[in-house]
Amino acid sequence: MSDDLLARFQSLPLEEQQRLLAQSAAASSAGVDLRGAQTGDVKMGDVASRDVVKGQTEVSGTVQGLAAGAITASTIQIFFGGKPGEDGAKLLAAYLTSLLDDCQRLRLNRLTGMRQSGKEQPTQADSSLRLQDVFTSLTSDGPPHVRRTIQARVERVRRFLKRLAKAKRSPEDVAPERVITVGVAAIERKEMQQRGSDAALPFNKLRGRLPKGVGGEGHPSHPNAISEVAEAHVLSTLEHLDDAQIVTLALTRPELVLEAIYTHRRLVLLGEPGAGKSTALRYLALLLALRLAGVSCRIPGWPDDEAAPIPVVVPLGQVAAALRAGASDAYHALLQVIGDLLEAGVREGLRAHLATALRNGGVLLLCDGLDELPATTETGRAPRVLVAAALRRLAAETQARIVVTSRVLPYRAEGDWKLLPEDGWTLRTVQPLALGQTWAFVRGWYAALGQHDPDLAQGRAVQRAEALSAEIAHVPRLHPLVQSPLLLTMLAILHYNTNTVPRDRAKLYEECVLLLFDRWEPERQPGMPRERLIERLGLPTLDPLRQVIHELAYQAHLQPPGDDGRGMIGMEALEQRMFTFFKRLGSLADAEVRTQRFLAILADEDSGLLQRRGDEGYALPHLTFQEYLAACHLADQPKMLEEAYQRWCGNDRERWREALLLLMGRLHQQGKAEEKGLPWLKLLSGAKCGRNPKAATQRHWDAVLVARSYRELHERGAFAGSLLDIEAEIETPLAQATTALLHAPDAAITTADRIAAAQVLSTIGDPRYPATLAQWQAEVAQCNEKFGQPAGYWCYVRGRSYQIGGWERDKQATEIALAAFWLARYPITVAQFAPFVTVGYAPEAERWWTPNGWQWKQRNKHTEPRGWRDANYNGPNQPVIGVSWYEASAYCAWLNEQLQPRGYGVRLPTEAEWEAAAAYDAQGQRRSYPWGEAEPTPELAIYDASKLGRPAPVGCCPAGVAPCGALDLAGNVWEWTCSHGEGYPARSGVISDDFVQSKDFSLKERVVSLRGGSWYHNSTNVRCGARGRLRPGGLIGLRGFRVILSPRSHIDSDF
Repeated sequence: MSDDLLARFQSLPLEEQQRLLAQSAAASSAGVDLRGAQTGDVKMGDVASRDVVKGQTEVSGTVQGLAAGAITASTIQIFFGGKPGEDGAKLLAAYLTSLLDDCQRLRLNRLTGMRQSGKEQPTQADSSLRLQDVFTSLTSDGPPHVRRTIQARVERVRRFLKRLAKAKRSPEDVAPERVITVGVAAIERKEMQQRGSDAALPFNKLRGRLPKGVGGEGHPSHPNAISEVAEAHVLSTLEHLDDAQIVTLALTRPELVLEAIYTHRRLVLLGEPGAGKSTALRYLALLLALRLAGVSCRIPGWPDDEAAPIPVVVPLGQVAAALRAGASDAYHALLQVIGDLLEAGVREGLRAHLATALRNGGVLLLCDGLDELPATTETGRAPRVLVAAALRRLAAETQARIVVTSRVLPYRAEGDWKLLPEDGWTLRTVQPLALGQTWAFVRGWYAALGQHDPDLAQGRAVQRAEALSAEIAHVPRLHPLVQSPLLLTMLAILHYNTNTVPRDRAKLYEECVLLLFDRWEPERQPGMPRERLIERLGLPTLDPLRQVIHELAYQAHLQPPGDDGRGMIGMEALEQRMFTFFKRLGSLADAEVRTQRFLAILADEDSGLLQRRGDEGYALPHLTFQEYLAACHLADQPKMLEEAYQRWCGNDRERWREALLLLMGRLHQQGKAEEKGLPWLKLLSGAKCGRNPKAATQRHWDAVLVARSYRELHERGAFAGSLLDIEAEIETPLAQATTALLHAPDAAITTADRIAAAQVLSTIGDPRYPATLAQWQAEVAQCNEKFGQPAGYWCYVRGRSYQIGGWERDKQATEIALAAFWLARYPITVAQFAPFVTVGYAPEAERWWTPNGWQWKQRNKHTEPRGWRDANYNGPNQPVIGVSWYEASAYCAWLNEQLQPRGYGVRLPTEAEWEAAAAYDAQGQRRSYPWGEAEPTPELAIYDASKLGRPAPVGCCPAGVAPCGALDLAGNVWEWTCSHGEGYPARSGVISDDFVQSKDFSLKERVVSLRGGSWYHNSTNVRCGARGRLRPGGLIGLRGFRVILSPRSHIDSDF
């Protein structure tokens, strides 16, 4: 079936889709020829497409008929292990019909029917929107998908990159399927150049190999087509090559989540709250259900000619519930739940085939919410551990594909419930939405609404989409919000209804809650008078009812999490709470009447805010709403401080993290930042809780939360009208707590949390490094000669002979005698480099530059480091990047002039000095890595496995500290040295005071050594022996530098 036909099928009413799917199932049951088919244990890859049931589908206003195809027939064989029973295929089709019905439903669909004026729209837009109408592909952190490769000479590749840069195919411009990023896949040896012009493709052919559609439809405010990092890497590689040399480029795009699920039979899918993990599972189940029904639909990464498995969406909360209800063990509870989902009480008989289907690989288990199960229990092993063990066993004993979702932070913390690579599990993380995905969603959102809403006809849907996109593009504060699919959807709903959008997270949730309350109304005919909820319940205002809902949400969050993380509000508990509420407002009899009226509203109408969950009770529409409303409850409590901190110190700390952060946003909304937010910040920043000292790990957890809480409160803006001494009362204690966190290795704290805390520290003034002249002078004054025990910024390295080089087996080390020196603890940061930018590029600054450096600066009209104004790279405590060797050298000369340290000078380290500081411990033993011999991990260094896409604030990996006390010697940014690369190792201790770079540079000028690796490169480059070389004017954004303080007798006269 063509994509157009599929779209027309999906546009049919649900009842018609179900009727056609039933017809398809009947055709499948009647037409499968099992003669000669394999019997017994049939595996997925064994089934060819020869068992075909052919049919025709005609379209004339409506679909006239659907017939099952080869995929349906093959899957039936795999599921049933041979010929199904008399009703087997029909039961399976009934399951797929039910699955299709459930998966395509949007959970917030009634929100699109109310405008700001309160006038109900007499359209079907709210009921007709379905998941397939608005779903936007999600990406993972897996290896990029290679679209194709192209080969040409370096000269022509440079021209190609310039043309591609105009095409707007970056993740910030287009949906991930259309993204083009560039990497160097191969470089031919120099002797291959002798083949002549035949070895290189003419540029017109090179251009012809581009994917169709280059030139695209990106948003006009985001012109960069190649990501900064990818561009930097390609240009860095090209700088090392002659124009005539041949290179092969790989044109890539991000890996899609649906592709990752197909590629890896055992997959753990991580994501932040609201990242779309559960929605991606439902969408894949929807597409597979359509394909299994004979509808030809494309599923990214899934071959069209391969039999599709039967998808089963398994909320793992139901497995935990089965355990609580008395299941013998978690494994049998898991099988019981899968069987229950297949049969659902009306398809009895499918369960009998489950073992065969699992064994043969005929089932895809989409298991949702492992982290939402309780991590602790008063008796026995925790449900999270038990269910994880059951999943491991199921994976070991069957061929079934299995996907398991979890939030990021709980999975990265310590625990014995994780599914590990050594057991065959692959880990992928759903990436935040890039702006290209945002534009695609907004276009699709309004295009879908425009099909049903007459107010959006005649091009108005396009206009509204452009208006929302423009607002997002021009309000940077919205960018973190639209990285979340959940928040982006809510933003789109609010924009559709009100034509405006709120600009912070808590405000966005508040607007959505108000919208949900507004939808808590009876269905009525257009034009009929509207009776508001408060009138129906006899309430003067909505506020009292909101307080009850807040309390219910709080109590729900205290409950064991259900299948999607939400707690259940039991029927009896709800009735009792509402009766108590109404009793306080009136008589006993009146309370009973109003309580029953309220329960009738819940039972008979789609309230939006409280949703029925079978016979068990009610739940909030999404875990995030539960968290926000629980935060609203806490904000109004007299003992908010005690209650909130009790939750944070409990075993379910991670479950309460988001609620406690949203609590800060709520306090900001209410204007209670000083009244309640300030005591909270002080409690978290302090070393004691009351009179009792906090445990070390608790202090570290508190430091993480206080930093993020301050940001959620809008930092100084929350106290703008106060007489409070913000620096003394808030920022100094916060900085002390965060600095202690960053200095102390603690396995309980993730690198992601350290980075988040360090980012907040950068906005209030990071005290870990000197930035002003007075601070520099103070740091110089407190230098000590205690190896591994620096008093502050400068780390002492002993004067002695060191074995330098010889890291490879066939290379010899050289003994180099070095004088004692002090190495900067961190690479130079943006804040440290900023004063030099003010004065160091002016006409009168020539005295600080080397002669070749000044000539280079003047020729290129260079006024600041590359990427200096890019928000990804200009955080005050990020290492400065995009600096050439000339700029780094000029900075050292400028700083040396400012400091004038008696008998000492500031400069770049030689290679030998850098290597001695990074590799040698107190006993004079050499290490492979600054921390020892252990293989790199993201807790030890910032490299490509850290998945940052940018340099981290300095010093976020204290476990990776070098013996001398310096951090980031492995990873984060490559660091310039003042050594000539061709003299290594014999001349690695010699200082080079200048390097030549001509206007038309050649490979011979690529002589300056760099050390340390970067956030973009792999773990090979974070070894102490890893080296790089580049021309002195190289501006690629992966390079920074650090400085040393050394005796002047060892400094070249030009310094």
